[in-house]
Amino acid sequence: MAKHRDISPSKCQSCRSIADFLGRCACDRPGERPSNAEICAAVKLVERVMQNHLAHLVARGFVDAGPRTLLVKPPARPILNGPQGWAATVPGLHPTTTKALMVPASMGWHGQLDNKAWAAAAGLSLATLKRHRQVLAGRTVKQAVPLIEFRRIYQEVGKDGKPYWLRQADGFTLLSGIEAAPLEGDALGAVPELARAVLHQIRWFDYAMTSKAGVEISANNIAKHLAAGWPAHALAAILNASADRRPQSPRTYLATVLANEPRLKGAYVIPAQVQFEGMARKGECLLCHSPAWELPGRTPLCGGDRCHEEPALPPALALTA
Repeated sequence: MAKHRDISPSKCQSCRSIADFLGRCACDRPGERPSNAEICAAVKLVERVMQNHLAHLVARGFVDAGPRTLLVKPPARPILNGPQGWAATVPGLHPTTTKALMVPASMGWHGQLDNKAWAAAAGLSLATLKRHRQVLAGRTVKQAVPLIEFRRIYQEVGKDGKPYWLRQADGFTLLSGIEAAPLEGDALGAVPELARAVLHQIRWFDYAMTSKAGVEISANNIAKHLAAGWPAHALAAILNASADRRPQSPRTYLATVLANEPRLKGAYVIPAQVQFEGMARKGECLLCHSPAWELPGRTPLCGGDRCHEEPALPPALALTA
């Protein structure tokens, strides 16, 4: 990994952030020297790290050390589209976290990425990458909602005539960091029927081995997650991914899967692709200001008691095969 002093400031995210802030200060407050505290607050760096990057800008002739004004206009940022365009605009992230996020984003909305290759591509040490991966996975106090969902991937290989599973690079899916709102109004009223439709999609659920009351209990268990904002296709995919295809008690096994599946412990997080491409995004009802899905070309209405004109049921809730 190249040392920082050997890298052009135009290729360092933190240097660029400082240069951008100094450029804005020169326009907004000409003749006024920005303080260390102001720069640190703007670029979200501690003072020691900020001063290292500022010294690098001075040494490379980008910044005048006295008034802290730009001597060279910073190179224009490239226009980013798709996943990279989304990653570059995620608010509230540390510059290094954004730098780490740009690597999987350069591969697409989904993919596979090894930690060592990820660290090398981001220009970070493996230990630093792991710390920022925790942030992106939503495992910190400041970032509790994930921006990336990771999943372990294994490949079956033969060893001494016996099956052996070799772990591969982790799979990932970029998430928006926006939790789906609980359903209300007409959308909530459609949940029982939708829950029964999801139950019919579960390949291992044997109706012949389940009583009528057991089927109703199973549908009610699914309905709780649907009402909380989980889309039907996502629930069906999670339940069909179970390794046990022939449980002796489908009702009991279904309840166990729903209770123990880690992904179902919290709210459903909208995929970044859905948010970025405008398929659906979280907003509020224009009439009663309740949480609602805002769809392209449609007025966001929640479908509640005051808003029966047009229930805002997102496409993600339509059950697909």
